[in-house]
This record gives sequence, structure tokens and C-alpha cells, in this order.
Amino acid sequence: MPALSTPLLGANVNQVTAGTTTNGQNAQFALGTEIVGSDGNTYRYVQAGAAISTTTNEPFALGIDEAEQATILTGTNALAGYLIGFAPRLIIADNAFFWARMRGVFPIRVAASVAADVALGLPSTTDGRLNTAPTTVSATNAVILGVQITAAASASASAGNTIRTAIATRPMAKRPTL
Repeated sequence: MPALSTPLLGANVNQVTAGTTTNGQNAQFALGTEIVGSDGNTYRYVQAGAAISTTTNEPFALGIDEAEQATILTGTNALAGYLIGFAPRLIIADNAFFWARMRGVFPIRVAASVAADVALGLPSTTDGRLNTAPTTVSATNAVILGVQITAAASASASAGNTIRTAIATRPMAKRPTL
């Protein structure tokens, strides 16, 4: 994958750098900095609050807290009002710094058999992997507004690794209403 950088900052949005603490020490840029890459996508500079991905097949949905600490999206952090972003297809260890995908067109990981162009919801079985939006209200579910996949997810035996192109316009969690 070629390096993608913005001329303004010289930031490589396809790079992960090691961190030593969870407070932003040794960050190359101010945490929370947002840029628009040459591809038109919006990126936010964050630090991993826990290990996020061990392979390049895990562009998980993320919850980003007020200290710019990113963790794999769960119902708890989404419903607590965390920003929702997406991990790049890179290995991201605990405390690493990286550019989360916030708005634009990029790959994300979704649950098996999620249809294209439908509302997505919180992960139901695997944190970080969006599912079809819920139709009932509960204390642990929400619709993820502002993100859709462009092609249906696979229902094959390897569907656990379903990665689809998404279009995101500043995703946020909202409880469904009936």
C-alpha cells in the first residue's frame, strides 16, 4: 500500500508509530488533530488505549474517548458518547499512535450477511465488527448513523473476515426508536 500523506502536515495516514504511555507522550502530532488526506478522507490522530489489531484484516470500528484513546467499538463505549472511527488495515498495538478513519470511503469489517445500503448497528457478537441495525430498543443496542457498506457482506464460511468498502459521514451511535 503506498504511503498517503497530506502536504500540509507531511503525516502518513497509513503508518503506526509506537507509544510508551497512554497520555500522548512521544506523539508526532497533537492527539485529536484532524486532516483531510489527498484521497478526500478525514483522519484523526489517536492513540490505542488497548491493542486493536494483530493483522491487516481487522479494520475494526473504534470508540474514541475524550482523551483521544481509541479502543475497539463496543456497545458500552458507543452508548457512552465516544466518537466513532475506523482502524486502518495495519497492526496496531497497545499505546501505538495512528490515524483513525473518520469520514470518507474506506474498508471496514462487518458481520456476516450484512446487506448493502442498510443502517448498521453495534457489534452483536464480535466487538469492532458492525452488524445490521437493531429494530428494538434495549440498554445495549444502537444504530450507527452515518455509515453504510456499498456491497453486501459474505455469508460464506470465511465470513468472519468480511471486509467491505464503507461510506462514512461522521458516524455516531443513536438508540433505535419504534
